[in-house]
Amino acid sequence: MMVAKGGRLGEVVMARLVAGEDLLEGMTRICKESGIRNGVILTGFGSVSRAVVSGTATAKFPPDEFYKIDRSEGIEILAISGVVADYHVHAHVALCTPAESFGGHLEAGNIVFSLAEIAFAKIEGMNLKRMRDPVTQQRLLQAVESYEGLPEEDEGGSLHDVAHRMKK
Repeated sequence: MMVAKGGRLGEVVMARLVAGEDLLEGMTRICKESGIRNGVILTGFGSVSRAVVSGTATAKFPPDEFYKIDRSEGIEILAISGVVADYHVHAHVALCTPAESFGGHLEAGNIVFSLAEIAFAKIEGMNLKRMRDPVTQQRLLQAVESYEGLPEEDEGGSLHDVAHRMKK
C-alpha cells in the first residue's frame, strides 16, 4: 500500500480539445504546457470517433491477461478520471453508445469527435512518480522525495506493455 499525505490542491486548469486530436496526447500536452507535473483529473466528458481502452481480464494475481477495445463510431465520453504523476497522465474513461456502456484504461488512439472538456487540478507540496513494480510489471504510483536520479520510463502506461513484460 502507498499513502502520501501533505499535498494540497492548487491551480485548476480547464481545457477543451477539438475534433481530430488524440485525447491522451492532448491531455499530456496540456499538463506539460500548464506546468501540471503532479495533479488530478477532476472531470472530463465529450465524444470520440475512435475509442481505445484496456483493462485486466483475469482474477489471477498478478494479472497477465488484458482486454483491449478498439472501436470506431460515434461514442460519448461519460467520465474521465485519473492522476498525473511527473507529467505522466494515467486516466480511466467511461464510454457509451446508444446500445452499451464500456470503459477502462485510456490508451493512445482515442480521437476526439466534436470536443472533449477536461478539468485538471495541480497538486502542490507532493512529488509523485510511476515506477515499475517487480511483481505486476505495472508502473505504480509512488510518492518520492526528489526526482533526481530516478528513471525516466517514458514508454507509457499501456497494459499491453505489461502483458508483453509478463510473458518474457
